[in-house]
This record gives sequence, structure tokens and C-alpha cells, in this order.
Amino acid sequence: MDNKKEVARLQRKVSKWLTWWVGEKYFVGSLYDDPEQYFTAYLTGSEEAILLGLRAQERHFWHLVHYENAVLNDGPDGLNDLALAVRYAEAYVRFEEAFANAGENGSVLQDDAVLYFSLAVLAGQKEVARRIGKALVRGLDTSLLDLRHTDRHRAGEIYRHFWFLMHLYEQANEDRFDIKNYSYPPDMSPYAEVLADWKTTDLAKVQDWVSAMADFHIQETRNTAHDEIDEFDKESVMLLPYEILCWLRLREWAGLANPETFDHPLMQQALAKLPTPVPLPTPETPLLDQVIAKFKQEYPGSFD
Repeated sequence: MDNKKEVARLQRKVSKWLTWWVGEKYFVGSLYDDPEQYFTAYLTGSEEAILLGLRAQERHFWHLVHYENAVLNDGPDGLNDLALAVRYAEAYVRFEEAFANAGENGSVLQDDAVLYFSLAVLAGQKEVARRIGKALVRGLDTSLLDLRHTDRHRAGEIYRHFWFLMHLYEQANEDRFDIKNYSYPPDMSPYAEVLADWKTTDLAKVQDWVSAMADFHIQETRNTAHDEIDEFDKESVMLLPYEILCWLRLREWAGLANPETFDHPLMQQALAKLPTPVPLPTPETPLLDQVIAKFKQEYPGSFD
């Protein structure tokens, strides 16, 4: 595969998709206005809590897409949208965690879960990333992620990058889990080699590993078969190598240097740049704050 041509193709595809998406009036109503209305209705007592996670997820996605469009198409940095995407992503995880803990089947998809963690890391928000990571580790054993060995499914084998990012979280935060308890991919390439020495000071290794992970990212953007799951085949993540950027930011936090430029074409386009300056300030979300305050009374111990 010619990576340069493939990245150029993805840039055209994703740029066109973003332009269409942000100009589509339907999404203004369904992913921006509807969540606001639901939050207001919950506060007045005319709606139940059960869809709060979904509504927060919808607002997260709205802001994520607008961040990407700003970076790829419009030129502005879009950092406020990134900060808002992180804010609503954390709320989504914490709402669903509370439902899971209450036996109400709260859940988050694996790829979404580690995207949310990664975005918090990219935004430089260490405490938010830590809270999301801790919730995900706890969620391995509940309906939130539900990845313990079971006869019902082998869901933990699907996403290699999910476990890559979970391992990075546990190693960076000393919040350990035992993979023997969970279904797990039989092949962890290209991530296994990185995890074995993720704090290396050898920048040639970092360069090579970034290229290997970028190759895998591009490979997994292509829809290979109707019965297979490709790890990065959503337009919103095709050009956003969040798993690679997360690793690079965690290295920064550990006081380690990274290469100033990268050889792989995926890492030479706008969405492959670590946001600066960081940490991004926490955005004001007064309506969401009120919703969370009421929710914490309804679900004691949540958001702690």
C-alpha cells in the first residue's frame, strides 16, 4: 500500500464528510438542541435520567466533529470544541458507569471508551484522563465494558488498540488489572513491542513504532469484509490517530522527548498534531453541571 496516496485519499474523503456534516441542519437539532432540551427536561422532572448518557455522547460527538472540521478544513484551532468534547465524553462515561453500578445496564463501546480517555490526554487534562481511566478499569468487570471471560461473547478480542490504551493508562497510573480475567486479542501487534518499552529514550525506536502503528491505523480504516470489524473505519477517526498521539502525550508527561517530525504520511497531516498549549481550560457547561448535581443525588456515589 502506498501510504502517501492512501493518506491523500483519506484526507479528501474525511474533509468532504466533515464539510457535509457541519452543514447538515438535522445534526443541529438531533445532536445539539435535543440534548439541551433533554437536560432541561430532566432538571424540571419531565424526563428520567436514563438517557442522560446518550445525550452527553451526542453533544460530545457534535463538538468532536466541529473540532476536526476546524483543524482540517477551516484553519482555526478548534480547541474550545475539543475541550467541550472531552467534557461531555467524561460525563457520558460517568453517567453510564452509574447505571452499570446500579444494575441498569450502563455501557460504553470499547473504541469509544479509549477515544474519550485519549482525548482527555491530548487536551492535557490529567485529572480528567485519570478519572476516565479509573472508570474504564472498574468497568471491565461490569456492564460498562463487560469483558470478563464468558460463554456469551469474546468481545475483548476485537480491538487491539483498546487494550494498548488501557495498558498505557495502567502503566502510567499504577492502576493495575489482570488480563487473564478478560477476553483478549490473540495478536497485539503492532502494540506489544511499544508496550514492552513505551518509555524508551531511543527516538529512532519511537519513530519506527509510530510508523508501524500508523500503518496499522490506515489498514484498519478500510472496510475489508461485512463480517469483520475494522478498528478505525469511522470517518471521525480515520485521520485522527488518537492512539498514537495519546502515547506521545503520555511520554511527554513522563518527561520524555519525542521526535519533532515523523516520517509516516498519516503523522504529517493536521489532525496528527498534539494540541497546544495545554492543558486546555475546562469549558463552562452550566446546564450540564446542574444536571450532574441532580444526578448525584439520584445516584449517590456517582461522579466521585
